[in-house]
Amino acid sequence: MKHEPDRNDSSADSDLVRMQRHLLGDLEPEEFHQLERDLLGSPEMRTRFLRAVRTDVALHDESSQIDEIIPAVPQRITWGRFAGIAASIGLAALVLWRMFPTAPESNTNLPQVSATEIATLVDARDCKWRSSRDVLVENRLSPGIMELDSGVALIEFDGGARLALQGPARLELIGPKTARLHQGNATVRCEEGLYSFSLLTPTSTVIDLGTEFGVAVEPGGASEVHVLDGEVEVADGSDKPQQSTLLLNAGETVLLASNGENRMVSDSTKTWIRDYSTQADRLAKTVPPRVIARDTFPVHPGQEKRFSLGTGWGGAWWQATAGRKGDFRFLPMEPLVKRDAKSGLAMLVGGWVEVRRLLATPIDPTEAQTIYLGFSLYRTNATQRDNSGKLSEATVMFRSSEDPTTVLGMALSGRNHWVVLEQGGWERSEMPVTGRGPFFVVAKIEFNAKRGNKVSMMGFDDIAGIPSQEPESWGFVSHRQLAKMSHPLDTIALQVRQSPFKFGEIVLGNSWQAVINPDTVKN
Repeated sequence: MKHEPDRNDSSADSDLVRMQRHLLGDLEPEEFHQLERDLLGSPEMRTRFLRAVRTDVALHDESSQIDEIIPAVPQRITWGRFAGIAASIGLAALVLWRMFPTAPESNTNLPQVSATEIATLVDARDCKWRSSRDVLVENRLSPGIMELDSGVALIEFDGGARLALQGPARLELIGPKTARLHQGNATVRCEEGLYSFSLLTPTSTVIDLGTEFGVAVEPGGASEVHVLDGEVEVADGSDKPQQSTLLLNAGETVLLASNGENRMVSDSTKTWIRDYSTQADRLAKTVPPRVIARDTFPVHPGQEKRFSLGTGWGGAWWQATAGRKGDFRFLPMEPLVKRDAKSGLAMLVGGWVEVRRLLATPIDPTEAQTIYLGFSLYRTNATQRDNSGKLSEATVMFRSSEDPTTVLGMALSGRNHWVVLEQGGWERSEMPVTGRGPFFVVAKIEFNAKRGNKVSMMGFDDIAGIPSQEPESWGFVSHRQLAKMSHPLDTIALQVRQSPFKFGEIVLGNSWQAVINPDTVKN
């Protein structure tokens, strides 16, 4: 267990005071701008600041629900407090925007998701609910109390976390990233990324830091927090004047009494549910691997003019941009296949260019299904940067020829971060990719018209290091509730900005194995 360290450094104390004053809406304009500059210059300070914002948002979610249930109780959060929270979120967004200034704009002409729906019941195993009517799998869930007498319910929150609730239990859904466990056992898995999840108990607030943890609450209010993977913050939820915060690492367990006192124990005494798979996930594992489409860009001189390479495609690659201005018409231009004989197997694309190719069988995004995409790429000039200090960028995208605004893309940004681009906007990984740059990338796209698409990504510098089995944790996971598509995705596009990238292979399949080792798959 690690307690939050006592900081004697005067500058650290000053930073903490400024953050607290900002959250209360008490900073003067010049102080606000100085805080912004300091955040941009200090990764550690940004981490602490965003953590504080997440805690405030979680408490605000909870307070909003209390106000709705008991409207006669005077509001405890002042307008200044609300302004502070809003300003905090705005400042956090501004900091991220200024760090990465070339993000695509969101499409505002999209159907909006109901604000009352915050999660989805994605699986139910032998569930018996306290209510007379069973909750059905794939039902969207609104804020409120769920009482489970027995069985295991798997809930996926719109913020990206999955929570396995083990009956008997009583869970209150508060927001897309917040819930309160009143009684029973629950485990939470939230992949590393921009978003986190907070689980409240009668005595604490458990904030995940890209991790897996279990929480058990006894009828009398005492609780246990056990970290299964990664690390979590446990904030004292009592009304004591000085609240404490604990940082727990994997394998550590803390018991919290109903009066807020805590003590560490050697191990957990509970049995935690760690299977977050859905029925569709389990069914997919029984289906034989299948390759949907594959392009390997052969280098044999006799194949230079054979533009319809690979299988599963409906035509040759064509260039869809003119100069630096994008052309989103789907009129085939001259076939484009470029190879660099010196560097071997690859298609070379560079200089603000997008090339496209049609799939023989379009992907229906309204059908609940999982598609895997594997592609190899690397920068030909791995250290070349532009005047702003950015490297070149590359994006692999699914597009629809019926609607050019329908797009789903996986990118390696100029700042070396993973980015998922969708019609509802974009999401970027919190940490940059290390090394020269991934040579082989695998993306897992889980299409779901009800709760939005989920994209998981992982990159490997060395093909020999790719595991034969799908990993439990991915390098980056994106889940946007606005990304609900209705038009078939029939086009694959490769977009490159600045210096060239090389693409050696592109494979679409129905499983990890199909894209990792397509030569072993029999179609």
